[in-house]
Amino acid sequence: MNEFPLEACRVLVTRPAGQQQELIAAIEALGGEAISLPLLAIEPIRDAGAEARLRENLSRLQDYDLLIFVSVNASRFGVRRIAESGEAISPNASILAVGAATAREAASLLDRPVHGPVTGGGSEILLELPQLEDVKDRRVAIFRGQGGRELLAAELRRRGAVVDYFEVYRRTPAAGAAGQLKEILSESPPDAAVITSAESLARWRELLGEIAGPAKSRAIALPLKATEGAARYADRLLAKPVVVPSRRVAELAAQHGFTVVIDAGDAAAKAMVEALAAHWRRES
Repeated sequence: MNEFPLEACRVLVTRPAGQQQELIAAIEALGGEAISLPLLAIEPIRDAGAEARLRENLSRLQDYDLLIFVSVNASRFGVRRIAESGEAISPNASILAVGAATAREAASLLDRPVHGPVTGGGSEILLELPQLEDVKDRRVAIFRGQGGRELLAAELRRRGAVVDYFEVYRRTPAAGAAGQLKEILSESPPDAAVITSAESLARWRELLGEIAGPAKSRAIALPLKATEGAARYADRLLAKPVVVPSRRVAELAAQHGFTVVIDAGDAAAKAMVEALAAHWRRES
């Protein structure tokens, strides 16, 4: 077996700045070349109304029977805000996470058990857990970023739960990404991209549209046909492998026009890089 299954593979790492090192190290350990291109910036919330709602909910933290963290960032920012508030989680509360990577992060930060899907991730799989079968009249706190999906809360409310959002961070497009991508493409286009969330996927597809030109950027589902400069590579990237963390994000990637989509089943660096290595080994 090849000790370096990603040899000669240039991999675009799109996680936010400051959150890429584990993924970069995993790629390089298998012989690949990691190319940093943060697509989103993760920041504390700044909206006064959202901040007031968060503080009010945190003041009642002990009243919640169940806490759910929907991402690694939700775990990091959520636990930080809990600590800053001086409030405590009820010792009788159960804590869940949407995937293995998020569960590990939350468990480490909270120093208490956090449960989640053993394989795969996402709201759909989380809702299949036995802990969420009977939630009638239970108070549920969902820690997330601003503007997340509504599926989880809607279904829990349908099952009779009382649900509140704890929106602890926001996502914004990373500054300078378009220029950085043009520079990368002008040197040597990547062979694959690692995309760790639906929001990053949407930004990646949007960015390819920007590179291709205004007319093409509006045709999200159509192949790009850029013809000059670095833009000519944009359509080729739709045919390059894109590694994603879940079935839902894989389905979204296909809808966006990506033709080689690899579902790693987890957002953890090890799982995503091993999934890419298995594909690269087969295709090389």
